Amino acid sequence: MALFGDKLAPAPDLTAFFNERHEQLTNYLYYMVHSRENAEELAQETYFRFLKQTPQAAILDLNAFLFTIASNLARDHLRAAKRDREREFVALDDNMPDHKPDLEAVIAKRCVEQQLQRAIASLPNKTREIFLLYRADELSYKQIALRLNISERNVEHHLHQALMQCRNFLTKP
Repeated sequence: MALFGDKLAPAPDLTAFFNERHEQLTNYLYYMVHSRENAEELAQETYFRFLKQTPQAAILDLNAFLFTIASNLARDHLRAAKRDREREFVALDDNMPDHKPDLEAVIAKRCVEQQLQRAIASLPNKTREIFLLYRADELSYKQIALRLNISERNVEHHLHQALMQCRNFLTKP
């Protein structure tokens, strides 16, 4: 005889009790953890903890007690899974390369930009105007030709001259 509730009662047939509720319990756990495999494992752990607790406790509602254990285990499982994901995220973040450019790269880029600005400033007025319309305003050869009332071939020639002068300006020591 075991103590269930406030009175002495014969011990219930726990095997039958578990078998009757197994499908309902695993479905409940699956709903909580979204994994059939984890639900099965948690159901087994629920039965183990239920059996461990029953002799020591006066239990009024065995079904409620079983599902309370299952709920608590599912919550613990979800918290542990969240901690694991956070650790993995931190580990991934630590292994990611730093995308911040180093100081030397920033300085080198600024130097090149300043040289390019000087190269553009040194271009003849018409060539500089065509170059800026093409690069800064993103106009086509045809649009530039119409705007400046010159041929497309002339636009192409000025752009070629501008690019050659900029390249020479940047590559000279």
